[in-house]
Amino acid sequence: MENSAISKLADLPPSEWTDWWDWASCEHGDGESADAMRPWLSVLLYYDQCRSLDKSIGRERCGFERIPASLRSLVEDASRLAVPRERGRTIFPPDEDAHRSSLNQAQQETGDAVASLGDTLASPGMSPKKAHEVVQMCSLIETMLKQNPSLSNVKHVVDVGAGQAYLSRMLRDRCGLHVLALDFSDVQTQGAAKRDAASRSNRSSQTSGPISTTTPSGHHTETRQATYNNQVAEPPRGSLTYVTAKIDAESLCQATCAWIESELPMIVNGPFDTCPEQNPTPVLFVALHACGSLTPDILRAFTAQRTMDLSAASWIPQAAVVVGCCYNMMRPEGQEDFPLSRALRSSSSVTLNPSHLQLAAQVPSQWTRSEKSLRNARLALRKIVWRALIQDVISPLRKPTYGDRAATSASREEGLCGGCDSPEKGRSRRLGRLNNSAYADWETFSRHVQRKLGMPERTLSRADRASESRIEVFHVLRCIVGPVVETLILLDRAVWMEENLRASRAFSPAI
Repeated sequence: MENSAISKLADLPPSEWTDWWDWASCEHGDGESADAMRPWLSVLLYYDQCRSLDKSIGRERCGFERIPASLRSLVEDASRLAVPRERGRTIFPPDEDAHRSSLNQAQQETGDAVASLGDTLASPGMSPKKAHEVVQMCSLIETMLKQNPSLSNVKHVVDVGAGQAYLSRMLRDRCGLHVLALDFSDVQTQGAAKRDAASRSNRSSQTSGPISTTTPSGHHTETRQATYNNQVAEPPRGSLTYVTAKIDAESLCQATCAWIESELPMIVNGPFDTCPEQNPTPVLFVALHACGSLTPDILRAFTAQRTMDLSAASWIPQAAVVVGCCYNMMRPEGQEDFPLSRALRSSSSVTLNPSHLQLAAQVPSQWTRSEKSLRNARLALRKIVWRALIQDVISPLRKPTYGDRAATSASREEGLCGGCDSPEKGRSRRLGRLNNSAYADWETFSRHVQRKLGMPERTLSRADRASESRIEVFHVLRCIVGPVVETLILLDRAVWMEENLRASRAFSPAI
Protein backbone atom coordinates (compact mmCIF):
# COMPACT_ATOMS: atom_id res chain seq x y z
CA MET A 1 0.00 0.00 0.00
CA GLU A 2 1.35 3.46 -0.91
CA ASN A 3 2.05 6.17 1.64
CA SER A 4 -0.65 8.32 0.03
CA ALA A 5 -3.21 5.55 0.48
CA ILE A 6 -2.22 5.09 4.12
CA SER A 7 -2.64 8.82 4.77
CA LYS A 8 -6.23 8.76 3.48
CA LEU A 9 -7.38 5.98 5.80
CA ALA A 10 -8.37 8.49 8.47
CA ASP A 11 -11.07 9.82 6.15
CA LEU A 12 -12.33 6.56 4.64
CA PRO A 13 -11.84 3.60 7.00
CA PRO A 14 -13.80 0.43 6.16
CA SER A 15 -16.95 0.06 8.24
CA GLU A 16 -15.73 -3.14 9.91
CA TRP A 17 -12.79 -1.22 11.39
CA THR A 18 -14.99 1.22 13.32
CA ASP A 19 -14.51 -0.17 16.83
CA TRP A 20 -10.73 -0.42 16.83
CA TRP A 21 -10.36 2.72 14.68
CA ASP A 22 -12.14 4.72 17.39
CA TRP A 23 -10.14 2.94 20.11
CA ALA A 24 -6.84 3.82 18.42
CA SER A 25 -7.80 7.47 18.27
CA CYS A 26 -9.04 7.88 21.88
CA GLU A 27 -6.33 6.04 23.81
CA HIS A 28 -3.34 7.80 22.32
CA GLY A 29 -0.64 9.08 24.65
CA ASP A 30 2.34 11.33 24.32
CA GLY A 31 3.85 10.39 20.96
CA GLU A 32 7.29 11.65 21.97
CA SER A 33 7.58 9.52 25.10
CA ALA A 34 9.30 6.16 24.80
CA ASP A 35 7.47 5.02 27.94
CA ALA A 36 3.95 5.79 26.73
CA MET A 37 1.78 2.72 26.16
CA ARG A 38 0.61 3.67 22.72
CA PRO A 39 -2.19 1.59 21.15
CA TRP A 40 0.23 0.13 18.58
CA LEU A 41 2.48 -1.11 21.38
CA SER A 42 -0.48 -2.71 23.18
CA VAL A 43 -1.31 -4.59 19.98
CA LEU A 44 2.30 -5.67 19.52
CA LEU A 45 2.61 -6.91 23.10
CA TYR A 46 -0.65 -8.82 22.76
CA TYR A 47 0.76 -10.48 19.64
CA ASP A 48 3.87 -11.42 21.62
CA GLN A 49 1.69 -12.96 24.31
CA CYS A 50 -0.26 -14.96 21.71
CA ARG A 51 2.99 -16.22 20.21
CA SER A 52 4.58 -17.04 23.54
CA LEU A 53 4.95 -20.65 24.58
CA ASP A 54 4.29 -19.58 28.16
CA LYS A 55 0.55 -19.04 28.47
CA SER A 56 0.63 -18.71 32.25
CA ILE A 57 0.48 -14.92 32.21
CA GLY A 58 -3.13 -13.83 32.23
CA ARG A 59 -4.02 -11.54 29.36
CA GLU A 60 -6.41 -9.53 31.54
CA ARG A 61 -3.61 -8.83 34.01
CA CYS A 62 -1.64 -7.18 31.20
CA GLY A 63 -4.50 -4.83 30.32
CA PHE A 64 -5.14 -6.45 26.96
CA GLU A 65 -8.88 -6.61 27.64
CA ARG A 66 -9.07 -2.93 26.63
CA ILE A 67 -8.10 -3.87 23.07
CA PRO A 68 -11.30 -4.24 21.01
CA ALA A 69 -12.48 -7.84 20.64
CA SER A 70 -12.34 -7.73 16.83
CA LEU A 71 -8.72 -6.60 16.97
CA ARG A 72 -7.78 -9.29 19.49
CA SER A 73 -9.42 -11.89 17.29
CA LEU A 74 -7.40 -10.74 14.26
CA VAL A 75 -4.14 -10.84 16.23
CA GLU A 76 -4.94 -14.29 17.62
CA ASP A 77 -5.70 -15.64 14.15
CA ALA A 78 -2.47 -14.16 12.75
CA SER A 79 -0.50 -15.71 15.61
CA ARG A 80 -2.13 -19.11 15.14
CA LEU A 81 -1.66 -19.21 11.36
CA ALA A 82 1.98 -18.08 11.30
CA VAL A 83 4.73 -20.68 11.19
CA PRO A 84 6.27 -21.41 14.62
CA ARG A 85 9.82 -20.17 15.07
CA GLU A 86 11.12 -22.72 17.58
CA ARG A 87 14.14 -24.72 16.47
CA GLY A 88 13.21 -28.27 15.51
CA ARG A 89 9.56 -27.54 14.69
CA THR A 90 8.07 -29.48 11.76
CA ILE A 91 5.30 -27.64 9.93
CA PHE A 92 4.67 -30.08 7.07
CA PRO A 93 3.64 -32.84 7.05
CA PRO A 94 2.06 -32.14 10.46
CA ASP A 95 3.16 -34.61 13.13
CA GLU A 96 2.72 -33.32 16.67
CA ASP A 97 3.99 -36.52 18.30
CA ALA A 98 7.24 -36.38 16.37
CA HIS A 99 7.53 -32.69 17.17
CA ARG A 100 7.12 -33.17 20.91
CA SER A 101 9.73 -35.92 21.04
CA SER A 102 12.34 -34.16 18.92
CA LEU A 103 11.98 -30.48 19.79
CA ASN A 104 13.78 -30.60 23.14
CA GLN A 105 16.53 -32.81 21.74
CA ALA A 106 17.06 -30.53 18.73
CA GLN A 107 17.18 -27.43 20.93
CA GLN A 108 19.64 -29.05 23.36
CA GLU A 109 21.97 -30.44 20.70
CA THR A 110 21.95 -27.27 18.64
CA GLY A 111 22.45 -25.15 21.74
CA ASP A 112 25.54 -27.17 22.64
CA ALA A 113 26.83 -26.82 19.09
CA VAL A 114 26.28 -23.04 19.14
CA ALA A 115 28.21 -22.75 22.40
CA SER A 116 31.18 -24.65 21.00
CA LEU A 117 31.09 -22.79 17.70
CA GLY A 118 31.22 -19.39 19.36
CA ASP A 119 34.91 -19.74 20.07
CA THR A 120 35.74 -20.55 16.45
CA LEU A 121 34.60 -17.21 15.03
CA ALA A 122 37.66 -15.18 14.16
CA SER A 123 36.87 -14.17 10.60
CA PRO A 124 37.68 -10.52 9.91
CA GLY A 125 34.99 -8.49 8.21
CA MET A 126 32.07 -10.50 9.61
CA SER A 127 29.47 -8.34 11.35
CA PRO A 128 27.90 -9.54 14.63
CA LYS A 129 24.65 -10.18 12.76
CA LYS A 130 26.38 -12.26 10.10
CA ALA A 131 28.43 -14.11 12.71
CA HIS A 132 25.25 -15.00 14.59
CA GLU A 133 23.57 -16.29 11.42
CA VAL A 134 26.57 -18.33 10.33
CA VAL A 135 27.00 -19.93 13.75
CA GLN A 136 23.29 -20.78 14.00
CA MET A 137 23.18 -22.22 10.48
CA CYS A 138 26.34 -24.27 10.90
CA SER A 139 25.22 -25.63 14.25
CA LEU A 140 21.83 -26.60 12.81
CA ILE A 141 23.48 -28.45 9.92
CA GLU A 142 25.94 -30.16 12.25
CA THR A 143 23.07 -31.31 14.48
CA MET A 144 21.05 -32.56 11.51
CA LEU A 145 23.92 -34.62 10.14
CA LYS A 146 24.52 -36.24 13.53
CA GLN A 147 20.89 -36.72 14.47
CA ASN A 148 19.28 -37.93 11.23
CA PRO A 149 20.39 -41.43 10.11
CA SER A 150 19.47 -40.69 6.49
CA LEU A 151 22.05 -37.85 6.48
CA SER A 152 24.90 -39.66 8.20
CA ASN A 153 26.64 -40.36 4.88
CA VAL A 154 26.47 -36.76 3.60
CA LYS A 155 29.97 -35.33 3.17
CA HIS A 156 29.38 -32.94 0.27
CA VAL A 157 27.62 -29.57 0.52
CA VAL A 158 26.73 -26.98 -2.09
CA ASP A 159 26.49 -23.48 -0.56
CA VAL A 160 24.20 -21.69 -3.04
CA GLY A 161 24.73 -17.93 -3.17
CA ALA A 162 27.76 -18.26 -0.91
CA GLY A 163 28.82 -14.60 -1.08
CA GLN A 164 31.96 -14.18 1.02
CA ALA A 165 31.72 -17.90 1.94
CA TYR A 166 31.70 -17.44 5.70
CA LEU A 167 29.31 -20.38 6.07
CA SER A 168 31.24 -22.47 3.54
CA ARG A 169 34.48 -22.11 5.45
CA MET A 170 32.88 -22.97 8.77
CA LEU A 171 31.24 -26.07 7.29
CA ARG A 172 34.64 -27.13 5.97
CA ASP A 173 36.64 -26.37 9.09
CA ARG A 174 34.11 -27.26 11.76
CA CYS A 175 32.18 -30.14 10.19
CA GLY A 176 34.87 -31.64 7.92
CA LEU A 177 32.65 -31.30 4.84
CA HIS A 178 33.61 -30.89 1.20
CA VAL A 179 31.96 -27.65 0.11
CA LEU A 180 31.21 -26.02 -3.23
CA ALA A 181 30.82 -22.26 -2.65
CA LEU A 182 28.71 -21.14 -5.60
CA ASP A 183 27.97 -17.48 -6.32
CA PHE A 184 26.97 -15.48 -9.40
CA SER A 185 29.34 -12.60 -8.56
CA ASP A 186 32.99 -13.04 -9.45
CA VAL A 187 33.81 -10.13 -7.12
CA GLN A 188 32.30 -12.06 -4.23
CA THR A 189 34.03 -15.29 -5.26
CA GLN A 190 37.46 -13.70 -5.58
CA GLY A 191 36.97 -11.79 -2.33
CA ALA A 192 36.02 -14.98 -0.51
CA ALA A 193 39.06 -16.83 -1.87
CA LYS A 194 41.41 -14.01 -0.83
CA ARG A 195 39.87 -13.85 2.62
CA ASP A 196 40.28 -17.60 2.97
CA ALA A 197 43.90 -17.51 1.84
CA ALA A 198 44.74 -14.72 4.29
CA SER A 199 43.04 -16.52 7.16
CA ARG A 200 44.86 -19.79 6.42
CA SER A 201 48.16 -17.98 6.08
CA ASN A 202 47.74 -16.52 9.56
CA ARG A 203 46.83 -19.91 11.01
CA SER A 204 49.74 -21.71 9.35
CA SER A 205 52.22 -19.17 10.72
CA GLN A 206 51.02 -19.95 14.24
CA THR A 207 51.05 -23.74 14.04
CA SER A 208 52.97 -26.64 12.58
CA GLY A 209 51.81 -29.81 10.89
CA PRO A 210 48.97 -30.05 8.40
CA ILE A 211 48.10 -26.84 6.61
CA SER A 212 45.92 -25.90 3.66
CA THR A 213 46.93 -24.89 0.20
CA THR A 214 45.16 -22.73 -2.37
CA THR A 215 45.55 -23.47 -6.05
CA PRO A 216 43.95 -21.33 -8.78
CA SER A 217 42.05 -23.40 -11.30
CA GLY A 218 40.22 -21.57 -14.07
CA HIS A 219 37.70 -19.17 -12.60
CA HIS A 220 37.67 -20.81 -9.24
CA THR A 221 39.98 -21.69 -6.41
CA GLU A 222 40.21 -25.08 -4.79
CA THR A 223 41.19 -25.29 -1.13
CA ARG A 224 42.22 -28.66 0.26
CA GLN A 225 43.97 -30.11 3.25
CA ALA A 226 47.42 -31.57 2.68
CA THR A 227 50.28 -33.16 4.62
CA TYR A 228 53.89 -32.12 4.68
CA ASN A 229 57.21 -33.63 5.81
CA ASN A 230 55.61 -37.11 5.70
CA GLN A 231 53.49 -36.25 8.70
CA VAL A 232 50.19 -38.04 9.08
CA ALA A 233 47.24 -35.79 8.30
CA GLU A 234 44.68 -34.87 10.90
CA PRO A 235 41.22 -36.39 10.58
CA PRO A 236 39.53 -35.15 7.39
CA ARG A 237 38.64 -31.51 7.67
CA GLY A 238 37.03 -31.16 4.27
CA SER A 239 37.74 -29.06 1.23
CA LEU A 240 36.41 -25.90 -0.33
CA THR A 241 35.96 -25.05 -4.01
CA TYR A 242 34.94 -21.58 -5.18
CA VAL A 243 32.97 -21.28 -8.42
CA THR A 244 31.35 -18.30 -10.12
CA ALA A 245 28.27 -19.10 -12.21
CA LYS A 246 24.80 -17.89 -13.01
CA ILE A 247 22.46 -19.68 -10.65
CA ASP A 248 19.16 -21.16 -11.69
CA ALA A 249 17.76 -24.69 -11.41
CA GLU A 250 19.53 -26.00 -14.51
CA SER A 251 22.91 -24.35 -13.91
CA LEU A 252 22.86 -25.43 -10.25
CA CYS A 253 22.53 -29.06 -11.30
CA GLN A 254 25.26 -28.66 -13.90
CA ALA A 255 27.69 -26.96 -11.50
CA THR A 256 27.10 -29.60 -8.84
CA CYS A 257 27.61 -32.42 -11.33
CA ALA A 258 30.87 -30.91 -12.63
CA TRP A 259 32.15 -30.40 -9.09
CA ILE A 260 31.30 -33.92 -7.90
CA GLU A 261 32.89 -35.53 -10.95
CA SER A 262 36.09 -33.52 -10.48
CA GLU A 263 36.06 -33.97 -6.70
CA LEU A 264 35.78 -37.73 -6.46
CA PRO A 265 39.28 -38.61 -7.72
CA MET A 266 40.81 -36.21 -5.20
CA ILE A 267 38.68 -37.50 -2.34
CA VAL A 268 39.39 -41.17 -3.08
CA ASN A 269 43.03 -40.99 -4.12
CA GLY A 270 44.24 -37.83 -2.45
CA PRO A 271 45.14 -36.96 1.14
CA PHE A 272 41.58 -37.76 2.34
CA ASP A 273 41.67 -41.33 1.07
CA THR A 274 39.50 -43.35 3.42
CA CYS A 275 37.04 -45.43 1.44
CA PRO A 276 35.47 -45.18 -1.99
CA GLU A 277 32.50 -42.87 -2.07
CA GLN A 278 29.13 -44.39 -2.87
CA ASN A 279 27.63 -43.69 -6.26
CA PRO A 280 25.66 -41.53 -6.60
CA THR A 281 27.21 -39.21 -4.03
CA PRO A 282 24.69 -37.70 -1.56
CA VAL A 283 24.75 -33.90 -1.55
CA LEU A 284 23.31 -31.34 0.83
CA PHE A 285 22.11 -27.99 -0.56
CA VAL A 286 22.44 -25.05 1.83
CA ALA A 287 21.63 -21.38 1.33
CA LEU A 288 21.74 -18.55 3.84
CA HIS A 289 19.70 -15.59 2.55
CA ALA A 290 18.44 -17.21 -0.64
CA CYS A 291 16.93 -14.04 -2.06
CA GLY A 292 13.81 -13.92 -4.19
CA SER A 293 13.62 -16.67 -6.79
CA LEU A 294 16.79 -18.40 -5.61
CA THR A 295 14.90 -20.55 -3.10
CA PRO A 296 12.38 -21.89 -5.68
CA ASP A 297 15.28 -22.55 -8.07
CA ILE A 298 17.09 -24.61 -5.42
CA LEU A 299 13.93 -26.63 -4.85
CA ARG A 300 13.50 -27.10 -8.61
CA ALA A 301 17.06 -28.39 -8.89
CA PHE A 302 16.45 -30.70 -5.93
CA THR A 303 13.29 -32.26 -7.36
CA ALA A 304 14.68 -32.43 -10.91
CA GLN A 305 17.72 -34.43 -9.77
CA ARG A 306 15.74 -36.61 -7.35
CA THR A 307 13.20 -37.58 -10.01
CA MET A 308 15.67 -38.42 -12.79
CA ASP A 309 17.07 -41.86 -13.59
CA LEU A 310 19.82 -42.26 -11.01
CA SER A 311 21.42 -45.36 -12.50
CA ALA A 312 24.08 -43.26 -14.20
CA ALA A 313 23.96 -40.17 -11.96
CA SER A 314 27.10 -39.08 -10.13
CA TRP A 315 25.19 -37.36 -7.30
CA ILE A 316 21.81 -37.11 -5.62
CA PRO A 317 20.45 -34.33 -3.42
CA GLN A 318 19.82 -35.81 0.02
CA ALA A 319 18.48 -32.72 1.81
CA ALA A 320 18.27 -28.93 1.59
CA VAL A 321 18.65 -26.34 4.35
CA VAL A 322 17.51 -23.04 2.89
CA VAL A 323 16.83 -19.71 4.58
CA GLY A 324 14.82 -17.67 2.11
CA CYS A 325 14.43 -13.90 2.16
CA CYS A 326 13.45 -10.92 -0.01
CA TYR A 327 10.17 -12.44 -1.15
CA ASN A 328 9.45 -9.19 -3.02
CA MET A 329 12.22 -10.17 -5.48
CA MET A 330 10.50 -13.37 -6.60
CA ARG A 331 9.74 -13.53 -10.32
CA PRO A 332 6.28 -12.02 -10.78
CA GLU A 333 5.66 -12.90 -14.41
CA GLY A 334 3.08 -15.61 -14.86
CA GLN A 335 3.12 -16.36 -11.11
CA GLU A 336 6.19 -18.49 -11.80
CA ASP A 337 7.33 -18.65 -8.17
CA PHE A 338 3.94 -18.55 -6.43
CA PRO A 339 1.87 -20.56 -6.30
CA LEU A 340 3.96 -23.60 -7.15
CA SER A 341 1.75 -26.41 -5.87
CA ARG A 342 -1.18 -27.82 -7.77
CA ALA A 343 -3.19 -27.55 -4.56
CA LEU A 344 -2.93 -23.75 -4.57
CA ARG A 345 -2.98 -23.32 -8.33
CA SER A 346 -6.38 -25.00 -8.39
CA SER A 347 -7.68 -22.23 -6.14
CA SER A 348 -8.08 -19.08 -8.19
CA SER A 349 -8.69 -17.06 -5.01
CA VAL A 350 -5.08 -17.40 -3.78
CA THR A 351 -2.99 -14.53 -5.12
CA LEU A 352 -0.20 -12.42 -3.68
CA ASN A 353 0.54 -8.90 -4.88
CA PRO A 354 3.81 -6.97 -4.37
CA SER A 355 2.61 -5.53 -1.05
CA HIS A 356 1.97 -9.05 0.27
CA LEU A 357 5.46 -10.13 -0.75
CA GLN A 358 7.04 -7.09 0.94
CA LEU A 359 5.23 -7.92 4.18
CA ALA A 360 6.27 -11.59 4.13
CA ALA A 361 9.74 -10.72 5.42
CA GLN A 362 8.41 -8.97 8.54
CA VAL A 363 9.09 -10.62 11.90
CA PRO A 364 7.27 -8.42 14.46
CA SER A 365 7.83 -11.05 17.16
CA GLN A 366 11.46 -9.88 17.21
CA TRP A 367 10.70 -6.19 17.77
CA THR A 368 10.41 -6.56 21.54
CA ARG A 369 13.24 -9.01 22.15
CA SER A 370 15.39 -6.27 23.74
CA GLU A 371 15.27 -2.60 24.67
CA LYS A 372 17.42 -1.80 21.65
CA SER A 373 15.20 -3.66 19.19
CA LEU A 374 12.12 -1.92 20.62
CA ARG A 375 13.79 1.49 20.20
CA ASN A 376 14.59 0.59 16.61
CA ALA A 377 10.97 -0.47 16.05
CA ARG A 378 9.70 2.83 17.47
CA LEU A 379 11.98 4.79 15.16
CA ALA A 380 11.09 2.73 12.08
CA LEU A 381 7.38 3.15 12.80
CA ARG A 382 7.78 6.89 13.25
CA LYS A 383 9.53 7.14 9.89
CA ILE A 384 6.72 5.34 8.08
CA VAL A 385 3.91 7.22 9.83
CA TRP A 386 5.37 10.70 9.49
CA ARG A 387 6.23 10.20 5.85
CA ALA A 388 2.69 8.98 5.24
CA LEU A 389 1.24 12.02 6.99
CA ILE A 390 2.92 14.49 4.62
CA GLN A 391 1.69 12.81 1.46
CA ASP A 392 -1.25 15.14 0.97
CA VAL A 393 1.14 18.11 0.92
CA ILE A 394 3.80 16.42 -1.18
CA SER A 395 1.46 14.90 -3.78
CA PRO A 396 0.53 18.14 -5.64
CA LEU A 397 4.23 18.66 -6.35
CA ARG A 398 4.60 15.29 -7.98
CA LYS A 399 4.56 14.34 -11.60
CA PRO A 400 1.47 12.17 -12.15
CA THR A 401 3.51 9.39 -13.79
CA TYR A 402 5.81 8.82 -10.85
CA GLY A 403 4.37 6.65 -8.08
CA ASP A 404 5.59 6.07 -4.57
CA ARG A 405 6.90 2.67 -3.68
CA ALA A 406 5.02 0.77 -0.99
CA ALA A 407 6.07 1.66 2.50
CA THR A 408 5.89 -1.81 3.94
CA SER A 409 9.15 -2.41 5.77
CA ALA A 410 9.39 -1.49 9.44
CA SER A 411 13.16 -1.47 9.16
CA ARG A 412 13.71 0.45 5.90
CA GLU A 413 12.57 3.81 4.63
CA GLU A 414 10.85 3.95 1.26
CA GLY A 415 11.35 6.96 -0.99
CA LEU A 416 8.74 9.71 -1.29
CA CYS A 417 8.93 11.08 -4.78
CA GLY A 418 8.10 14.65 -5.64
CA GLY A 419 8.13 16.37 -8.97
CA CYS A 420 9.82 19.74 -8.91
CA ASP A 421 7.35 22.66 -8.86
CA SER A 422 9.62 24.68 -11.09
CA PRO A 423 8.50 24.11 -14.73
CA GLU A 424 11.86 25.04 -16.18
CA LYS A 425 13.57 22.19 -14.30
CA GLY A 426 10.93 19.65 -15.26
CA ARG A 427 12.27 16.60 -13.46
CA SER A 428 11.24 14.48 -10.49
CA ARG A 429 12.81 14.99 -7.08
CA ARG A 430 13.04 12.46 -4.31
CA LEU A 431 12.91 13.05 -0.62
CA GLY A 432 14.91 9.85 -0.29
CA ARG A 433 16.58 8.73 2.91
CA LEU A 434 16.91 11.02 5.90
CA ASN A 435 19.30 10.53 8.79
CA ASN A 436 17.82 9.14 11.99
CA SER A 437 18.45 12.48 13.67
CA ALA A 438 15.93 14.07 11.30
CA TYR A 439 13.16 12.22 13.16
CA ALA A 440 14.05 13.59 16.62
CA ASP A 441 10.76 15.54 16.66
CA TRP A 442 8.22 16.82 14.17
CA GLU A 443 9.77 20.28 13.86
CA THR A 444 13.15 18.81 12.98
CA PHE A 445 11.55 16.41 10.50
CA SER A 446 9.55 19.12 8.76
CA ARG A 447 12.63 21.37 8.44
CA HIS A 448 14.60 18.57 6.75
CA VAL A 449 11.77 17.80 4.33
CA GLN A 450 11.13 21.44 3.43
CA ARG A 451 14.82 22.14 2.89
CA LYS A 452 15.43 19.01 0.82
CA LEU A 453 12.41 19.56 -1.46
CA GLY A 454 12.77 23.33 -1.68
CA MET A 455 9.42 23.96 0.00
CA PRO A 456 8.53 27.17 1.86
CA GLU A 457 8.92 27.14 5.62
CA ARG A 458 5.95 26.04 7.73
CA THR A 459 4.44 24.19 4.77
CA LEU A 460 4.19 20.99 6.79
CA SER A 461 2.00 20.97 9.84
CA ARG A 462 1.58 17.93 12.04
CA ALA A 463 -1.69 16.04 11.71
CA ASP A 464 -3.85 15.46 14.75
CA ARG A 465 -2.48 12.77 17.07
CA ALA A 466 -5.59 10.62 16.60
CA SER A 467 -4.80 10.12 12.91
CA GLU A 468 -1.16 9.42 13.73
CA SER A 469 -2.12 6.78 16.29
CA ARG A 470 -4.56 5.12 13.89
CA ILE A 471 -1.92 4.79 11.20
CA GLU A 472 0.54 3.36 13.74
CA VAL A 473 -1.92 0.62 14.68
CA PHE A 474 -2.76 -0.02 11.05
CA HIS A 475 0.88 -0.50 10.06
CA VAL A 476 1.62 -2.79 13.02
CA LEU A 477 -1.37 -4.92 12.03
CA ARG A 478 -0.03 -5.16 8.48
CA CYS A 479 3.33 -6.37 9.80
CA ILE A 480 1.63 -8.89 12.11
CA VAL A 481 -0.08 -10.39 9.06
CA GLY A 482 3.30 -10.65 7.29
CA PRO A 483 4.36 -13.97 8.88
CA VAL A 484 1.03 -15.47 7.76
CA VAL A 485 1.91 -14.56 4.17
CA GLU A 486 5.35 -16.11 4.61
CA THR A 487 3.76 -19.26 6.02
CA LEU A 488 1.55 -19.56 2.94
CA ILE A 489 4.62 -19.28 0.69
CA LEU A 490 6.54 -21.89 2.70
CA LEU A 491 3.65 -24.36 2.81
CA ASP A 492 3.10 -23.96 -0.92
CA ARG A 493 6.74 -24.90 -1.52
CA ALA A 494 6.57 -27.89 0.83
CA VAL A 495 3.37 -29.20 -0.76
CA TRP A 496 4.79 -28.65 -4.25
CA MET A 497 7.90 -30.69 -3.42
CA GLU A 498 5.84 -33.53 -2.01
CA GLU A 499 3.58 -33.51 -5.09
CA ASN A 500 6.57 -33.81 -7.42
CA LEU A 501 8.50 -36.37 -5.38
CA ARG A 502 5.47 -38.57 -4.76
CA ALA A 503 4.54 -38.48 -8.46
CA SER A 504 7.96 -39.88 -9.33
CA ARG A 505 8.09 -42.26 -6.34
CA ALA A 506 11.13 -40.36 -5.08
CA PHE A 507 9.42 -39.19 -1.91
CA SER A 508 10.86 -40.20 1.44
CA PRO A 509 9.69 -39.05 4.87
CA ALA A 510 13.32 -38.34 5.68
CA ILE A 511 13.53 -35.64 2.99
